[in-house]
Amino acid sequence: MNVVVAGPGLMGAQIGAEYALGGHRVVFLARDAARAKPRIAAAFQLASGLSVYPPPAIAAAPDRVSIVAGVDELEPDIDLVIESIAEELAAKVKILRSLANRLPDAILASNTSSLSITEIGEGAGAPGRMIGTHYWNPPLLVPLVEVIRTDRTDPAIVTLMTRTLTDLGKRPILAERDVPGFIWNRMQLALLREAVWLAENGVASPEAIDQVVREGLARRWRYTGPFQTAALGGAATFERIAENLWPVLSNADQLAGLRRWLNEDSDELGRIREQRDTGLRDDLRRDQDRAAP
Repeated sequence: MNVVVAGPGLMGAQIGAEYALGGHRVVFLARDAARAKPRIAAAFQLASGLSVYPPPAIAAAPDRVSIVAGVDELEPDIDLVIESIAEELAAKVKILRSLANRLPDAILASNTSSLSITEIGEGAGAPGRMIGTHYWNPPLLVPLVEVIRTDRTDPAIVTLMTRTLTDLGKRPILAERDVPGFIWNRMQLALLREAVWLAENGVASPEAIDQVVREGLARRWRYTGPFQTAALGGAATFERIAENLWPVLSNADQLAGLRRWLNEDSDELGRIREQRDTGLRDDLRRDQDRAAP
């Protein structure tokens, strides 16, 4: 497959590297090649330290990658476009409309985390070719990818993208409807809204809330999701708890002043990032061990 990745930032670089590691030819669309090259190199460096890819794949993948500055430089034999630029509807529509016109046969995929795939596809003038492929960050360390179909997405494209992602070693999760935030971010932002309410109302510190999620909810959710947890606890029990709590949960519709609750010290952020990435690498190794015959 010939793939274009528009936007080789942190996520786009890793997404493109993953396709190259899977044997696909990848063209990065980047206005500034000098800035893009280190990000792409860092993605391959990260991949080389994982247990997922064999050494021959690591060695061959960079040769499948090229960079162009403009849409008019792309050859017409592109099969798939992956857009991973800033989370702005107008910007996404503009670049995808240009790509759709240049590449009339290519599948158009957006890595948006919250915008409507339907609106993007209609704005680009190619709703039947439009699909969402929303990656978790960082893409190389998290296997799940949300696949979002719209009412106008060609079903054959859904099937092809699901199979392609599976072949890359990903775990595609299908969102059957295009709703704001899809699955992951609707749940993530619902939890964040309640976390902010708890901090703002003096119930617990941000550090305590983070600890409850990391060592309580996440520890259990690693093995049982919310519906499985409710099944184990009993439907009647959870219905009674919801009757008590749902009426008093936060209904905030804006998130202002979030920085008040964040520690944005660069050294601390570096420590947290390394803690996260080490844990995710360990998870990948455990996944590989479980999958081994």
